[in-house]
Amino acid sequence: MYKIRIHGRGGQGAKKAAKMVGLAAFKMGKQVQDFALYGAERRGAPVMSFVRISDDLILERGYVEDPDVVLVLDRTLLDLVNVANGLTGDGLILVNSKQKPAIDTPAEVKNVDATSIALDTIGKPIFNTTMLGALAKFTHIISIDALNRAIEEELSNYPEEMIEANKTAVRKCYEVAK
Repeated sequence: MYKIRIHGRGGQGAKKAAKMVGLAAFKMGKQVQDFALYGAERRGAPVMSFVRISDDLILERGYVEDPDVVLVLDRTLLDLVNVANGLTGDGLILVNSKQKPAIDTPAEVKNVDATSIALDTIGKPIFNTTMLGALAKFTHIISIDALNRAIEEELSNYPEEMIEANKTAVRKCYEVAK
């Protein structure tokens, strides 16, 4: 089973990102769970979302406390939340940041400037979907094709230009992530 924890702030799309990852994995024939933890439920407050992906039936319930990968949508959360909690040395933390942040963890830490990519391609700081391109590249747990289908389905009530812009942002993030 592959476990993902997404840290963001209320209004940044952590829940929608988890839903798109789960939907992409489902479209690839996987078993999935995706859900969110809200807390205070106000815009700007720290939130978490979780995804479990498996080839087999998922019987585990509850929050993901031992993730394989942690996605951090907002770098400022690093001062408030121990995003490395539960990660082991073979885990990955992927942070939306221009510079690689210093995080005390045995896990690998990578950064991608998803905000700039989103501004360049979408025209707005919509970085939740953009970050999924880097997630696809580094984990190989979801494909870009499945992710594009999930974006099309999840954003089906948005204008076509917005859907295509999100797909372009995901592709660009996938290509520049290293």
